[in-house]
Amino acid sequence: MHIETRTFSHTGYHWRDELVEKLLSYVKDRVDKRFLNNIVRGYVPVFFPTLLPFGNGANWLFVLSLGSRDYWWKQEIENIGSQLAEERALDDKTTKRIFEENHWKVDEPVQGISISDKRGRWKYDAYKDKVAVEVELSSRGQVFKDAFKFLIGQAMSQIDVGIVMVRRTLEDSGKPYLGSVRRDWHAIYTSLPMLKIAFYGFSRHARAVKSYLISHEIF
Repeated sequence: MHIETRTFSHTGYHWRDELVEKLLSYVKDRVDKRFLNNIVRGYVPVFFPTLLPFGNGANWLFVLSLGSRDYWWKQEIENIGSQLAEERALDDKTTKRIFEENHWKVDEPVQGISISDKRGRWKYDAYKDKVAVEVELSSRGQVFKDAFKFLIGQAMSQIDVGIVMVRRTLEDSGKPYLGSVRRDWHAIYTSLPMLKIAFYGFSRHARAVKSYLISHEIF
């Protein structure tokens, strides 16, 4: 039985090499590997960084096109993440209140989803200066929906980048956190390499952790 192997490192995944190896077996005429690599280089990044530490007590996960630049939204998202971490019980209403207090719009419609309604029916949790944000606390599957929201928004020139905020560490089974995003995101990125998206994992404040332990009678 053939077991597919992948080349991973502690900072990323080399997937152009894997693609070239697979393509070689489908090319009828003998083609030099370096030549084929040069053909696909304009379409496929050679290296996808899977985890980049950024900020105090939290981590960023970037696509290649975003990781090397210092965008204005990085510090703002980190500050908002710190405020979210302070909340004992975090829900949709609280999340949007915090974004509004930081001068972000909430429930901004995604443009271009419906032909009959150009503003669409989907909405971003938060929006500011062509940056859209989704905060995911309950469902890993929503991250894939967020990717399509951002793809449509970018195609309509409504946004330049989409950001998904999740917990930094696992809190409850089945809920999204940075580790689950790290696994799920590879499938999204290999399917939509043009998508500009970043993930931010915010920590849970010690006060919130204590409240959680008491409410669940964990001592």
